[in-house]
Amino acid sequence: MAVLLAAAFVQALGYSAWMPLLPLYLHSYVAPGSTAEIASNVGLLSGAYTLALFASAAWWGRLSDRHGRRLVLMAGFTAYLVGMFGSALAASLAQAYAARILSGVGAAAVIPAAQAYLADVSDRPARNRRFALLASASFIGFVTGPLLGTWLAGPVMRMSTQAMPWMVKLPLAVVAALGVMLLPMLAWSLHAPAPQAIDDAGAMPAIRDRRFAGVSMILAGLAAYAVGSFETAFNLLGALRLGAAVGAIALLFVVCSGFMLVAQGLLAWRPLRERFERRWMAAVLALGAGFMLSAPRSPDMLSLGMTVAAVALSIGLVAPSLAYALLDHDAGAKGAKLGRLAAAGNLGQALGAFVSGGLFSLRPEAPFVLAALLLLCGSAGAWLYWRPCTPARAEVS
Repeated sequence: MAVLLAAAFVQALGYSAWMPLLPLYLHSYVAPGSTAEIASNVGLLSGAYTLALFASAAWWGRLSDRHGRRLVLMAGFTAYLVGMFGSALAASLAQAYAARILSGVGAAAVIPAAQAYLADVSDRPARNRRFALLASASFIGFVTGPLLGTWLAGPVMRMSTQAMPWMVKLPLAVVAALGVMLLPMLAWSLHAPAPQAIDDAGAMPAIRDRRFAGVSMILAGLAAYAVGSFETAFNLLGALRLGAAVGAIALLFVVCSGFMLVAQGLLAWRPLRERFERRWMAAVLALGAGFMLSAPRSPDMLSLGMTVAAVALSIGLVAPSLAYALLDHDAGAKGAKLGRLAAAGNLGQALGAFVSGGLFSLRPEAPFVLAALLLLCGSAGAWLYWRPCTPARAEVS
């Protein structure tokens, strides 16, 4: 369990350590003063990573059902680390994109395969608790990453980040080195049970309620779109409109990840977790939309940080609740099912990052408004169609 938590932490650390430094990172490849080009590439480079996650997550999940969780974890984590080193050493923007895509492909294996491994070896109460721990490790990585990245990129060398542009690549190499040290521990600590014979040749079995599974995927995609769009938009809003320093932007990412971690803590409370049904899901999506709309009106970094906290606290409840409910609905083909759920979320986050950068360059309020509208659509869909098999509902039946 400790090694799985460490792998989830390192994966999240590598992603978040880079985010507040991304505009500076692009200065190595984009002509100075090209604000629109930098804004566009912030969205595109962030979206390339999450699009690679989307394209690979379901595939990795099916492989883990067929060939075992350890093999997939090792292969995916190795590819992620190679991509991280490649991002640090990239000599051109094209190489930076290629390396970032490779790291996304590898990262897509880590969380679904780790969740499937835990589901294989746990009963329901232990599974939910361990899922919460795994998600918490990721969120701690997201919280730590911006602080570590900005520290390594500047103060560790006793000068400002802007004074040494190449230093913005150092956090990527440091995180990759941490992951390399973790690889042998991952191979040694996880036993490799035979792949579960859940279906013929690993094919995905029919889910008992396809509408519930489909609605869950849609909700995951909409919530992740909002997260991806919001992260890119508040990054650009703070840097380009409010004139915030890199450290202040990093603090916003810390706040975002920290309050998502708080949401995980709330779900660790069993009465809430087991009664989280359609009304709760609709409410948190609607609240997230309301807070999202207030972000572009923030007059300073303090008010923007409060808005980031509110959005993160509400949207942070969505993804883990969907994973719990999906496994409760049907225990078969865990890897493929969790991989598809992760893929839906990754697609949404990729689209959010892609669209947000372009919309922001047209009108800064636009990405926030679009994300809020999609969350409201998700709220209505959850109210009308999302019916999880919670223990509380089973007792009532």
